[in-house]
Amino acid sequence: QGLLTPEYCSAEVRFGAMMLVLVLIAAAGAISAFAADALTCANDRQDHMMLQTLKSHSSSDHERSGGDATLASEESVLLKAASSSMDGGKQQDAQSSGLSYFFCPPHSHQTQAYPVPLSSPDSFEPVLASHPPGSDGVEQAIIVIHGAGRENEGYFADMVRLVGWQNKQEHTVVVAPSWGEKHCSAADWAGGASSQVRSDAQAPYWTVERPFPTTGSRSWMFGGGSDQGAHSFEVLDSVVEWVEANYPQLQRIVVTGFSAGGQYADRWAALSPEGANGVTRSRGLPLRIIVGSPSTLVYLSEERPDPACVPDRDQGRHWSCSNFSVPSSGQDCDAGWDKYIIGLDGLHDNASSEGHLRHDINQYLQKSIDTTSSAKLSKAVRDRWATKDIRFLFGSGDTVHCSVGACSGLCEAMLTGKNRLQRGLNFMGYLAHLFPGFQPVWGV
Repeated sequence: QGLLTPEYCSAEVRFGAMMLVLVLIAAAGAISAFAADALTCANDRQDHMMLQTLKSHSSSDHERSGGDATLASEESVLLKAASSSMDGGKQQDAQSSGLSYFFCPPHSHQTQAYPVPLSSPDSFEPVLASHPPGSDGVEQAIIVIHGAGRENEGYFADMVRLVGWQNKQEHTVVVAPSWGEKHCSAADWAGGASSQVRSDAQAPYWTVERPFPTTGSRSWMFGGGSDQGAHSFEVLDSVVEWVEANYPQLQRIVVTGFSAGGQYADRWAALSPEGANGVTRSRGLPLRIIVGSPSTLVYLSEERPDPACVPDRDQGRHWSCSNFSVPSSGQDCDAGWDKYIIGLDGLHDNASSEGHLRHDINQYLQKSIDTTSSAKLSKAVRDRWATKDIRFLFGSGDTVHCSVGACSGLCEAMLTGKNRLQRGLNFMGYLAHLFPGFQPVWGV
């Protein structure tokens, strides 16, 4: 284990992270557990990713079992600390660190670029897809969420290659959306108009130039509105619907994200109406959500791990926590421990003064649950979450202390763990505590 160069992290380690996902989806009715060496990449200007070798371990498709031996303030400050990623406005720094940004038109996948219609006829979501819409024989879709660098082409290429290694390319479509940071028209993205989108339609984008600077370029990870107003989570909802509508023989969908993409997948899983009862809204297809080693996770109640569950010293992959309570005065981050993005506070009606990000989420949630009070909103989110097929992956070597930039150093986040592995394992204990009798599905 060790720190690696940014160039290695941005390609090979991202590639390895996707290998974990493919092991989970390779065979119907089977899930794999993971073991062996983890390579931890750290750079304070980009995502931190790990690569693990794998060994097979089976479990029932619907089993809810836990354990790696079985299976597995100001919003501007809040967003910056929680994302633990580079400034979206500094493209030159990103490129020098080995990360690529969103390219329009695509840099190297022009023939696989498609426009997904959004709710407004003036907008579309740019995606890459390994099979053209309408293709016969496509039974499974993998929707992969990029990292903080928004390098959807790299994630797309890696996942397509890995699907090929599993000899599943004929029946699997890989779809890679992008939450970009620049102007992009449908004509530029896909080479012209489609039957679904006008050529002058524009893709939503998230930049630091939005009139509401407390949202900023990182808010896409947490469901914030774009510069034009499109909600980040609505974009993925639309992509899921587009996949269902355009691949008629589709039988199941996997949505997965890693690191910054894991933060997005975790919040989307908690707040989107998609995936309730384990299925999609449109066609009722099985929908699985896989969250990979995020910097932070969203808690669904006011309780947090007891202080004894968050020691400064790493306790390894077999760490567990079973004691949770509401933080006491003096340890509650100035009474802000439960604010979204770590908790759910501030998302209910009449809380728009809490900030533009939380206001954006409130507008999104109003379409599917009761948001009239904090208590009603939290209960509705918990009840819906409990019906979904959500799974988690953590790296055994992802143990760099968050205070040095390996993950969010935000006070609210530090209450949940001192490194990514500890935070993930604590959250597994929290889910078992929150839902008595429930065993979360996870692997290390």
